[in-house]
Amino acid sequence: MRYLVFGDVHANRLALEAVLAAGAARGAEAYLFVGDLVGYGPEPVECVHRLMALHAAGVLAWVAGNHELALRGDVPPDGYSAEAVATLDWTRSLLASDPAAQQFINAARVAVEVNDGIWLTHDSLADPGSAEYHRWPQNAKSELACLRWHKGRVAFYGHTHKMRAELTGEQTDLLLTPMEPHEGAGRDPCPVRLPPNELAWIGVGSVGFPTTPARRPEFLILDGTTWMVEKYAVAYPRDEARAKTRAVLTAPCGAAVADRIARWL
Repeated sequence: MRYLVFGDVHANRLALEAVLAAGAARGAEAYLFVGDLVGYGPEPVECVHRLMALHAAGVLAWVAGNHELALRGDVPPDGYSAEAVATLDWTRSLLASDPAAQQFINAARVAVEVNDGIWLTHDSLADPGSAEYHRWPQNAKSELACLRWHKGRVAFYGHTHKMRAELTGEQTDLLLTPMEPHEGAGRDPCPVRLPPNELAWIGVGSVGFPTTPARRPEFLILDGTTWMVEKYAVAYPRDEARAKTRAVLTAPCGAAVADRIARWL
């Protein structure tokens, strides 16, 4: 099975469609999403329905991100930016008239075991739903210890909007592995191998709001047969996404909020 692994769409449908198309072209058969489907972008309902279709087809596993948790009222939006609060309030009003989409959001858990030792979480396997950012090796050690306790092999996470991989074995030190995405045609020529005796804690980057200089939507493909992780970044109509953001968000969220979000794309 070839799994497309992705996260942090943040209501950027154009970026999501680019990633799904690129994944399909590279043989994706199932989809693993690590949360933050909504928040910031101009097409939250459309993005929810896109994943609902994959879920209905039986090919999607996913977890809630901190924006989903705030949207459904599980956590207060303490510390959230004005842009996040405004777009979440607007999204909540849209979902009030779309109970199926709201139920889809409500049903998501904060950590999920997919199969074959694969785990998903948005922020932390040790403390899922905490909204903590993974930035330091000691964080990875805690997460990998938790993964070992769960008898897992690899855990994918989002939230940081960065690709990152840390591997360890029972007798080996923590190894920070390079995660440079392949931006050309075809398959990644330098995938990350997950040896059978090692565990991996892997950040998947971001679809909707990548932080790299090129700002290209990012995703991974895990080959469940070879246990290779392929890393990708793809082009998408960024100018169109910016224009849509301003056109859609100005009325409900204000011109200043819409403009700031558009400039982040």
